[in-house]
Amino acid sequence: MKETIHVLNLSSYTAPPVVENARNEWVEYGEDNNYFQYLIDRYNGSPTNNAAVNGISEMIYGRGLEATDSEEKPEAYAQMRELFSKDCMKKVCYDYKMMGQSAVQVIYSKDHSRIVQVNHIPVETLRAEKAELGKVQGYFYHPDWSEIRRDEKPKRIPAFGTSKEGLEILYIRPYKAGFYYYSPVDYQGGLQYAELEEEIANYHLNNIQNGLQPSMLINFNNGTPSKEIRDEIERSIYEKFSGTSNAGKFILAFNDSKELSATIEPVVLNDAHQQYQFLSDESMKKVMVSHRIVSPMLVGIKDQTGLGNNAQELETASLLMDNTVVRPMQVTIIDELQKILEYNEIELDLYFMTLQPLEFTDLTNAMTDAEVEKETGVKPSQVERQEDINEENEE
Repeated sequence: MKETIHVLNLSSYTAPPVVENARNEWVEYGEDNNYFQYLIDRYNGSPTNNAAVNGISEMIYGRGLEATDSEEKPEAYAQMRELFSKDCMKKVCYDYKMMGQSAVQVIYSKDHSRIVQVNHIPVETLRAEKAELGKVQGYFYHPDWSEIRRDEKPKRIPAFGTSKEGLEILYIRPYKAGFYYYSPVDYQGGLQYAELEEEIANYHLNNIQNGLQPSMLINFNNGTPSKEIRDEIERSIYEKFSGTSNAGKFILAFNDSKELSATIEPVVLNDAHQQYQFLSDESMKKVMVSHRIVSPMLVGIKDQTGLGNNAQELETASLLMDNTVVRPMQVTIIDELQKILEYNEIELDLYFMTLQPLEFTDLTNAMTDAEVEKETGVKPSQVERQEDINEENEE
């Protein structure tokens, strides 16, 4: 007998394709133009990825948007707070981390002399218009791009600073080499492991829900009855055993004789629990590496590495992550928000108030009041008042 060997090529993960389809005015992102939904699925399915996105997006927003010169410019500060609501900024930070980019609707006054309102818009509902002369002139909006019909035309909204219309889109994204219209997430390399973690959970869940392995083999060795009789026998056995806690699954076989009875030869996977544990641990580690999480405890994950499990290591890890991961994202968002303030002729030194504990902050070097405020989130005047109160209490 001639044996044949088949080699199967498993699907491999690639970066999301960006496609300029000739029949559409917008630029597609990912397979079926639905890559943002892929990111949402990985967020919902992977517990480690979920915790990382939630934790880092909260670090980016911190305790809200502030300005170091708010006391010197109270009117400008009040206008800024009115434009950039807390709810809007939280959603912008969340989208920026989870999707790799975010967007806001910029609404102008009737005469287009100033911006009167800024609203968050879910970035997954937008697709970039094909560029003209190297610049994106607009974005197309649809609430669900997976449901768009061929004859349906989504709403076009001009990009910020490209029109005289009352509504424009300010698209916030970092520069990424090789990506012009969209930016991949900063944890792009960990998406495979997020999906692996999700599939491991689904496998174990399905295994339990389906009764684990078959618990019995029932042979009838007196011939094969008609299909109606076989179905009746199967129903009777199922009704008899399905109420027991250890029923599991059963295999029912009809044979012409005992010599021709069915047999089961199980394929045993040695140390299966260790293999699954390895895959689970490896997935968690790789997802955290892709998010550049210095210590898992910073985002509420407890592991057995020992990294950052004491106060000194946790302080070092917190400072390192704040400076290398969180602040660069904050800077990108603030730089884009400044464009809105500049249009309204508002000059403010914006920053996000940090979640860092005050005792983690090193203020030994010579720093200006503005730098101290950005590091601590506390205004120098408040620090001085607190010092006066402490001195009075000591007296």
